[in-house]
Amino acid sequence: MSVENQGQPSSFQVFYELITMFDISVDQYIFLDKPMEKSTRQRQLDSLLDSLDEKELIILEATAQGIVKAKTAEEDKKLLPLFAL
Repeated sequence: MSVENQGQPSSFQVFYELITMFDISVDQYIFLDKPMEKSTRQRQLDSLLDSLDEKELIILEATAQGIVKAKTAEEDKKLLPLFAL
């Protein structure tokens, strides 16, 4: 709040609490040019997945497979005119 209201820099403790609360990789702020092993979004998804039960994971897995299948079909459709030559 002091950062927003008074322009004061936040402490390391506040920074630590924020990255921990939101499960954000600090690497993306310190090592800007280094490719990250997992993006922040992937880490956040991993955290969410840990809270699901087996039935919910089955549903999510089927959904992800459907997305990949639809994406592959769309990419194949774009390639069809190339093979018609």
